[in-house]
Amino acid sequence: MRTITVLSIAGTLFAVCTLSASANQDYPSVSAKCPVEESWLTSPSLPQEVKTSASDGSSTFCDFYQFSTQTFLYLMSQGKSGLRNYQDEANYPVLEFNDDGSPANSCDREITGKVLRTHLLKTAGASSITTGQAGGGATIYAQDGNVVYYSVRFSKALCDLSSSAVELQKKNITNFPAGSMELKLGWKVLSSAEIASNSFVTQEQVVANKKVTLGLAGMHLVTATANHPEFIWSTYEHKTNTPDCTPATPQTGTDWTFASATCTAGLPDTAAKGNTCNFNSPLKNQTSPTGVPTNICRVYPDGTSPDDLKAGENIADITAQNTGLLALLAQPSTPAGMKVLSNYFTVGALWVSDTGKNSGGVGVPNERGSLRLANSVAETDYQHVDLTSTFASNCFGCHNYIGNSQTVSNNITSQALSHIFKDIKIGQGQSIDVNSPDTINSQNAASTICQSGPTSTSQVGVCPSTASYLTWNGQWTNSNASAGSVCGCVSK
Repeated sequence: MRTITVLSIAGTLFAVCTLSASANQDYPSVSAKCPVEESWLTSPSLPQEVKTSASDGSSTFCDFYQFSTQTFLYLMSQGKSGLRNYQDEANYPVLEFNDDGSPANSCDREITGKVLRTHLLKTAGASSITTGQAGGGATIYAQDGNVVYYSVRFSKALCDLSSSAVELQKKNITNFPAGSMELKLGWKVLSSAEIASNSFVTQEQVVANKKVTLGLAGMHLVTATANHPEFIWSTYEHKTNTPDCTPATPQTGTDWTFASATCTAGLPDTAAKGNTCNFNSPLKNQTSPTGVPTNICRVYPDGTSPDDLKAGENIADITAQNTGLLALLAQPSTPAGMKVLSNYFTVGALWVSDTGKNSGGVGVPNERGSLRLANSVAETDYQHVDLTSTFASNCFGCHNYIGNSQTVSNNITSQALSHIFKDIKIGQGQSIDVNSPDTINSQNAASTICQSGPTSTSQVGVCPSTASYLTWNGQWTNSNASAGSVCGCVSK
């Protein structure tokens, strides 16, 4: 068996929305309007597409949440070896990186690189392996003082997808193929009592030459389908992670992983800026495996404000899925390895209404679901999602989707929708094509645009601004109409 080691290193953050939630409510009786199907647990399978149950032939909110629940249960289901499906290296490789933070080969079925991060440091226009906290390089510590680690897995098919604009044009590919999937997982080191409680999905890991048991704090999964190439962004979290910043009822009966009892009892007052509890103000760029505990509270339960578009429908369907899943897992016939999932819940999901149009924009008019979705343990200081801003810090605020009716519509060469695709391809020793915001008409223009950047500004060119480990390989092309002008980028 191969040993997996951990490295704490600075790089640019993985601006991903994950793991936030509404765990702190008593769910009502199971809703018949948005049920969880028993077959998803007894005969787990990956759904291929979001159902279209609306009277006009479109998908309802419930259709998206059922798709997410079924996917989650499949990934968490166990085979004869005891491994859960998402842990199968043949289907879902783990993203690896080298000691210096550059990508390692994640597609060779050999885990030889590092796989865990504690934080990433954002530097202007630079990027390294894209795992860790989103935003400003936050590092969070549980109340027991142990740091939270992050890892990423992805569907093996991404290893075979071309990153060449020319090759993509030949196959008329502008989006990630249906079935493409990326998983982000947040882990905490478990105590002996936590291990004995059997309340966490676990994996054993070697950290600093010591074998430890990690417990899953949260899981973010994104999946592309034929009808939804923008990816369906859904998140799951452990029920004891964080209290709500503005609680409807007292939250003093839970031993929160990321909030002290005293500070929790004082909410919402203790969540005010300047309070000594320092809620949602994690330390930056820490490298120690132990540190000062971080107090975290959830700003928007269900990723939703009451005045958001279809807020009532969204919350009702999230609640129905959580209720239905708990009822299903409570059945006596449920395998012991799956009963642990009763300690997790769905936070919400996000998608676009019209795949021909872009995501984003003031008010995010084309987005649906949990519009303020944020991750309490992976986007700790990015939870204040402002929909009136030109940048709404939800999933699509950082992972921009280009609508397929746009002139330049290639979401693969944009290197924006997926923040890990470039790491996968560079780790394989390949070059990648990256969209240029400027038209390239000559080799001289390419040299400036792709590598050195405008001389009148401090900006660097397309390749080094895409990732700190990239440099221009001397190639460029305009031959892919959906991608526009692209720069060829390779590892330094």
